[in-house]
This record gives sequence, structure tokens and C-alpha cells, in this order.
Amino acid sequence: MIVGLLGYGVIQLIGAGLVLSQVTGISFPLMIVLFTLALLVFCALGGMYGVVVTDTIMLFTMLAISCLIAPLLIGQAGFDNMKALSETIPFYWTIGGAEQRPLGWSISQFLVWILFFSCTPALVSRVFPAKNDFVILKAAVIGVFLAPFMQVIVFLAAGGMQVIQPGIETTDNVMIIGFMNHVPEALGGLGLAGLMASIMSTASTLFVLTGFALARDLYEHLFDKKLSEKRSLRVGRYAQVFVAVIVCVIAIMQPAAIYWISIYAGAIFGVGWLPTVVGGLEWKRMNSQAAIGSMTAGTTAFIVVDELVRRDIMTLPIHIDSLMVAFAVGVLTLFIVGFTTSPSAHEQAFYKKMKQTSMSGITIKDFASRPDGLAQLKKQYKQTMIICISFVFIAAIVWGYFLMMLGF
Repeated sequence: MIVGLLGYGVIQLIGAGLVLSQVTGISFPLMIVLFTLALLVFCALGGMYGVVVTDTIMLFTMLAISCLIAPLLIGQAGFDNMKALSETIPFYWTIGGAEQRPLGWSISQFLVWILFFSCTPALVSRVFPAKNDFVILKAAVIGVFLAPFMQVIVFLAAGGMQVIQPGIETTDNVMIIGFMNHVPEALGGLGLAGLMASIMSTASTLFVLTGFALARDLYEHLFDKKLSEKRSLRVGRYAQVFVAVIVCVIAIMQPAAIYWISIYAGAIFGVGWLPTVVGGLEWKRMNSQAAIGSMTAGTTAFIVVDELVRRDIMTLPIHIDSLMVAFAVGVLTLFIVGFTTSPSAHEQAFYKKMKQTSMSGITIKDFASRPDGLAQLKKQYKQTMIICISFVFIAAIVWGYFLMMLGF
């Protein structure tokens, strides 16, 4: 988990460095160092409360980018000109893209994010403050719509930039240039603020979670000692500084474009973390040996196979990707080790306790204890259904419009 978080933290720092160096004119390496120091101060003073605040800011600023700024860039480019990109950049609008990658590669990109978002601690931790199950359900319905809505429209705007200002060599800078040069200054500033809010939100979450994991999950168990809250907080902050130094150095080296690093980090989560999470929640025979075996085998298989393919030492069958191979290895290892070993008494007892705990039961019990609990329960159920149906309808309109305008 820590390795995956480190990889995802690197892309946040690279993104911050690119934005801030473009705006301020300060060199990229120095900007990375300054932003890392600012981030450490933010994490130390704000903690998870600060993360919640930046998350809220991020939502509204990213919505502004998707609903105002990106459409402006698309409007300047024009749908007809954007459709015509396939004439100057062959295969631009195809599934395989301009580089004509096989269908399996595109499928693996979907798989990476499906597997990653199913188990990433940065996302799962957002559920903890929820008041009840209905809040989680409503947020999930809205979030499932907003995630592709905010991303796809920005990607389309990036395609529009190919029309407005073709030939931008550093692809990570495309939207930054669009915000700074091709929209009104106020909206451009809002767009940059949205980028920084999202970077700050994600990066601070990763630092907080990594520090907590190193202090509680690793340090306390490694040395078999229970730390006081004060001592644990101090160790967590030391861990954050340690992680910040590593991430800062890697970000300055900028080993690859942001997207490719995010794919690598996301894949490690997907193949090394998700099988263990699902197995731990749903499989009676799941135990620590199966968890360690699955995480080790899945992650190792992905890194080894991906590097061998990238260096042309190994060739995979068409439509098969290193992520698919590694995920299969991780799941297979989980079952083999699980069937050949037995869970301990503690693991069996915890699984039984977990299965006897029902979040829906807790929610119903909470509503039942109120004077008008049944009426409130029915109201929440109706609201959830209305939100679900409404967003299906909204999604049909939004995606139908873009499909029609781009002629796909």
C-alpha cells in the first residue's frame, strides 16, 4: 500500500511543480521542494480536517473547470475542427488512438482505474465521516456520474487544444497553457486553483495515510509496542517527512509523464491490494499467508512482466496486458495459499464478527429509535431512488450530446 501511495504521491508533486513553475517562472526542481515543504506544514497543521476542506474546494473548482472553462476551450476549437483532427493526426478518435494500440491495452486502462478506485485508501477513507448508509449511496451515485463527467470533458478540451495551439510538446502542460492563454484571466485563475486544490487534496491525503500506515501498521507491529497518541502522532509526522523526501527526489527526476506514473501506481494497487481486500471481506478461508502471498505475487508479477515487455525481452499475446497477467497471478496465488493453509483462531473470530456486523442494520436501528423514524426512513429511500434515476437521465443527455456532436 505504501509503495502504491508513493507512486501516486509522485504524480501530485510533478503536477504541482508544472503548474507553479509555469505561473511563477521559478524552476521546476525548486518549485517541487517548496511545494513539498508547504505540503508538510499543511499536513502537520490541518490533518484530515484540512483534507476535507480542500476536498470541498476541489469539488467546486473542478466543477467550474468541467462546466465553464473546458467548454470554452471546446467552443473555441469547434466540434467540426475537433472531428477533423483524425485527418491531421491519423486514428486520433479511434479506440487504439494515434499510436494504434491493441484493444487489450484500452481494456487494461479501464481495468486499472476500476481496480484502483475499488480499493484505494484515499477514496475509501472518505466514507468514514458519513452519517449513514443513505449518505454513502447518494454520494456514490453522484460521484459515479461526476468522475467521468469531469475527466472526459477535460480530455475533450485537451483535444480542442490540439486545434487551438497544436504542437505542444510537453503534454502535461496542455491544460495549463489553455488556462493561462486561451480563457479569460479570472477563469484561468480559477482553473489553476482547481488543479492546485485537487493536487493538494490528493497529496495531503496520501501523506496523512502513509504517515499513519508507517507509524501504526508498521512501526508499532515491527517493534511490538503500543504508542501513546502523542508519540504516535510524532512518529507519523517523522514518517511523513521521510516519505516527502523520497517523493520529492523522484518527482524532481520526473521519470515519466504524469499519466504513465499514475497507471503504474494504480496497477500496483489493483493487482496487489484488491484481491486481498475482497478475499478478506468475503472468503472464509482468507488468512495472513494468503494475503502476503497474493500481494507479493501480484505486485512482483506486474513489475517483472511490465519491465520485460517494455524492454522487448518478452512479448505477450495480442489483447493481453501485464496488468491482466498480474491480476490473474494475484488471484490464483490467493486461492492456492488459502486452500493449502488455514486461518488462525483470531482470523476466524474476526471474520465471524465482521459478518455479524451489518451497516444497514445499524442505519435502520438508528432511524427506528427516532419518534418519526419510519417516515424518515421512507423519505431517505425515496430521495436515494430519485437521485439515482435523475442522474441516469442526466448522463444519457450529457453523453448523448457529445456522441452526437463528435459524430461517433
